[in-house]
This record gives sequence, structure tokens and C-alpha cells, in this order.
Amino acid sequence: MPDIAAIVRQFHTNYSNQEVEKSAPLVTDDVIADINGGAGNGVNGLTFRGRDEFIAWLQHDKIMFPDGKLVHEDLLVSGNMAAIRFYMEGTHLGPVPGPDGIIEPTGRRVHLEVTEFSTFDDEGKLVHVHTLYNTIGLLQQLTSK
Repeated sequence: MPDIAAIVRQFHTNYSNQEVEKSAPLVTDDVIADINGGAGNGVNGLTFRGRDEFIAWLQHDKIMFPDGKLVHEDLLVSGNMAAIRFYMEGTHLGPVPGPDGIIEPTGRRVHLEVTEFSTFDDEGKLVHVHTLYNTIGLLQQLTSK
């Protein structure tokens, strides 16, 4: 069985090093990324399907927070599944979609708490990730006076 913890760390290293495209070989062709409950969760949820959409999602994130770094707090692996609690710290330098429209870059540093539940196939490629992040906390950091 592949080293799932090492694969998760590689995803996050690629993100932190501004090399999200290096994560493309680590996912299946039909990978699914459900964000905050997935598309069925309304305005706060998104679903990305397939390798190209998955990488585009990560690239878009790096436009909003180009210096974003991921720091692991907890990483648990059981069989082909992983649960990860981490945070992203970065500077808001690109537009962020908000409930009332686009939040233009503020130049503020943010600290975003994130939890992910991931499933991998027998080769160690990501099949599904469910990402939950503190949207309200992010909005407060970006819009508070």
C-alpha cells in the first residue's frame, strides 16, 4: 500500500511552493473535490470534477493568496483514507468571491483553518477530497475594519 501520509504532504508542499501543477499526477483522471459540502450546498459549496478542474481550483486559490503556505496540525491515515487538519496563511492579493460579490485584494494576512477528508485508490492517487474551511472566519479577516 502506498504511503498516504507522504502523498498528502506532497500535495501541501506543492501548494506551499507555488507548484500546484505538480499535483496533477497525484490524482485520478476523474478526481472529485467537494468544497464546503459540494455544489449541492448552495453558495458556499463547490464541486470540481476531473484533473483539470482540480488543478484549476488550486491555481485560482494561489491567485487569491499567492504566498499561501499550508501548515499541518493533524494528519491521520486509515487504510486508503486520510483526515487532515491544517491552516493556510497568506496575503490576500487577488479577488475573492464573497456573498455580496467580489472582495478586492486587501493586502491583509489571513489565517484560514481547514479540514480535509481524502480517499485514495490502490496506486495512491487521490480519488475524492472533501475540504471544509472556515468561510466566516476568512470573510471576517478580509472585511473587518
